[in-house]
Amino acid sequence: MVKVHPFSALRFNSELPINSLIAPPYDVIPKEEREKYLRMHPYNVTHLTLGDSLPVNYEEIKELFLKWINSQVLITESPGFYLYKQEFQWGDRYEYNYGLIALLELEPLGENILPHEHTFSGPKLDRLELLRKLRANLEPIWGIYEDKDSLLRSIWKEVEKEKPIIKAHGWDYRIHTVWKLDKDDYVNLIRNFFLDKKVLIADGHHRYEASWLYYEENRDPNAKYIMMLMTDLYDPGIKLLPTHRVLKNNIEIEINAFRKYFDLYLEDNKIENLDLSFRPNNPYIYYVVDNKIFKLVPKADYTKENKEHSELWWILPTTILHKGVWEGILGKTENELQEKGVIRFSHDIKEVKSLLYSSDYKSAFVLPSIPIEIVYTLAVNRERLPQKSTYFYPKPVSGLILWRMNG
Repeated sequence: MVKVHPFSALRFNSELPINSLIAPPYDVIPKEEREKYLRMHPYNVTHLTLGDSLPVNYEEIKELFLKWINSQVLITESPGFYLYKQEFQWGDRYEYNYGLIALLELEPLGENILPHEHTFSGPKLDRLELLRKLRANLEPIWGIYEDKDSLLRSIWKEVEKEKPIIKAHGWDYRIHTVWKLDKDDYVNLIRNFFLDKKVLIADGHHRYEASWLYYEENRDPNAKYIMMLMTDLYDPGIKLLPTHRVLKNNIEIEINAFRKYFDLYLEDNKIENLDLSFRPNNPYIYYVVDNKIFKLVPKADYTKENKEHSELWWILPTTILHKGVWEGILGKTENELQEKGVIRFSHDIKEVKSLLYSSDYKSAFVLPSIPIEIVYTLAVNRERLPQKSTYFYPKPVSGLILWRMNG
């Protein structure tokens, strides 16, 4: 049973320039861009989500947070749910999506709240310490629910005729609009709608697990919730992008080494024209090196000795990369390679191409994207994907709606 609740949000005072106060979620801001958002405005939300100091000074963030509340930089809303609409350019099209911002009642992962990726201890402990100091959610995590009949979408169409409480234009030309839903009929319908649903965590696994740890260590009833943006699985404005891996010069793989697990085919194509559609009946990944592109097709027996996962899990692009290449050929985990700083992740094939022309990078693995329905199906079957298997887009911005625990 999924329980969602309206809540009293914190949001920036409407007299402040909201366009300069919002930022990407804390975990997708590259290290080299952190200062950009900190300099954007003294009240930019990044001063809270990442802090002004390195290493992070949690006590300093707490003092700043309380200062903003006491000086009415952040003001408290009356209780409600919040409808969030994003509008953005996608290729040559103009698209949009809807999401509901609500308090989700915490429960152990796996039954009704579905994880789809594994987590690392470091980011989890970072967000846990921030929770201990602030007792607040500075940005929502992102969940996906199933609404085949578009029941909630029909409500969103009515709500957006009303005057929004927030309208912001982002640094990346997206438009962000928020409406409050506090009418009893809307509130009751939404709460009842989710009772028999399952929710997939799209983004925020570390924050969810940190919230559960925080609740378990103090059993404070005010801490048994997390702020979540919830989006319909069938919303056409939700994209699932692949995460490509670009390798530093000091990582070399002999082409013939791939033949242990793969059949190799030399591609007569440009990198920007590669087919990146995932096909369960014909799984593959690409290896790009020295201006050549190899299509790596796993051999039929590469999973024959391991039955702990389904056949579908084994043929996912990231599984093929992790099990067939990192562990199978290099004898390393991706986490080990990442800690050595030899991998750069990218969701943009143009960026991959640009990096390969630079002096620091020599090769790349280009992966097809996984359909969101497959991710949802695997999560329902309690199968977690390898790390960085998915990149949901467009990410909700931080700084629109915050939540502070009572008590």
